[in-house]
Amino acid sequence: MQFHPGKCQVIRVTNKVKALDRKYRIHGVTLQLYNSVKYLGVNIDCKLSWKDQCDYVCRRAHNMLSFLERNFSRCPLKVKEQCYFTLVRPLLEYGCTAWDPYLTGQIEQLEKVNRRAARFVTGNHLREHGNTAKNMENLEWPPLSDRRSGLKLSMFYKIKNDLICIPREDLIPNPRKPDQYLYPSSKINSHLHSFFPSTIRLWNSIPSELKSNPSFDGFKDSLVNITFTPSTSD
Repeated sequence: MQFHPGKCQVIRVTNKVKALDRKYRIHGVTLQLYNSVKYLGVNIDCKLSWKDQCDYVCRRAHNMLSFLERNFSRCPLKVKEQCYFTLVRPLLEYGCTAWDPYLTGQIEQLEKVNRRAARFVTGNHLREHGNTAKNMENLEWPPLSDRRSGLKLSMFYKIKNDLICIPREDLIPNPRKPDQYLYPSSKINSHLHSFFPSTIRLWNSIPSELKSNPSFDGFKDSLVNITFTPSTSD
């Protein structure tokens, strides 16, 4: 099998002001350099800021919500809720263990979709103060940031217990607290908020009895009762 040059892209993920200027060629064709590329359905930019990914998923989610509002507005609440769970929320959470945003603006951008969905499902479109919180409370929907934290912890549980083929050699137990792990050293935000550093902080913060749950399903179900405080930056 030969690589097709027209289907290949080059991206440099770096914080250097002057990145190394190298040309890459396949079959005599020089590959074009991009600031953002899509890989397995996730948009990766050269700064790992996840701006393009957030813009992309929110645009798709809003488009799908518009379709639901046009065609299902008269349906019962449970039908509209299931439509959202099936057709919209997966768009916002696909691959989020890798790209979970840490910037306040991006977190809010995703939550706006969730709030719009709550207005669609409840049929309560009043713009009065506190009405959005009332919709979320009536539906018992957690913030999307909490769901992403739960998904990251579920992935971490699988890695820790060898339920998924992801190396865990870099996970260093805390000698003083056996059920916790040492934080990896981070000098830049893109690493500080990447999967392992951010999820280790989450893991260390949850109760010990939850971590020792022998069942993955039991562990995942118990996360529903936990409220997370996301680490954000401007």
